[in-house]
Amino acid sequence: MVTVAGEALLTQLSPESRAVLRSLGKRHDYEDGALIHSRGDTGHGMKIVIKGAVRLCLTKPDGGHTFISNILPGQHFGDVVMFRGGVRTHDAYAIGRTVIDHYDKAAFDKLLAHPELVSALYRITALRLDGAMAMNDDLRGLAREVHLAKVLLSQWRSNGRKTEIACLQEDLAGMLGISNMTLSKCLGKLRDLGFVETRYRAILLRDPVAMRAWLQSHS
Repeated sequence: MVTVAGEALLTQLSPESRAVLRSLGKRHDYEDGALIHSRGDTGHGMKIVIKGAVRLCLTKPDGGHTFISNILPGQHFGDVVMFRGGVRTHDAYAIGRTVIDHYDKAAFDKLLAHPELVSALYRITALRLDGAMAMNDDLRGLAREVHLAKVLLSQWRSNGRKTEIACLQEDLAGMLGISNMTLSKCLGKLRDLGFVETRYRAILLRDPVAMRAWLQSHS
């Protein structure tokens, strides 16, 4: 499953801090495909995925979706709106049966009184910002097939070096800011080099080590 949300907040915390989070949050269950919030919503609050996953996307006028990221168990999202006082910028949908802890402004202010929680939130936010800046640089400076190879290797590392990456090609296209046709051409180039193999709802990395060496010489 493709994700750009970075490290999971819950894995960065001690049992004591996780207990604080649990006591402050309000837990909600969602069925597969349920809308968690819509772009433009004004409800403020951070959310932590406990079980299942969340798909962040932008709904297009034709009803299609532009993929942004998947949020996996232990990861948080939505906290930025509490600082800028704005509205939700993305639509969020449940992937499978999903459980989420919600934190309104009052609860969030209380958790900021705990140094370990603040430190973990700051660290993850800094890493997300660094990743976003790197992604922006790659979008402007790398050939599309090179950028795709870099993203696939990142997913490979974050998925425990499993060579089969479960994903939709349209999600990768949305992440890279390219059309599905352009993505298909890029995958074709990587396939011709012997690096990848496309499967149903997945991409197989045939030789991640060789692809990494090739990427180093092209970026």
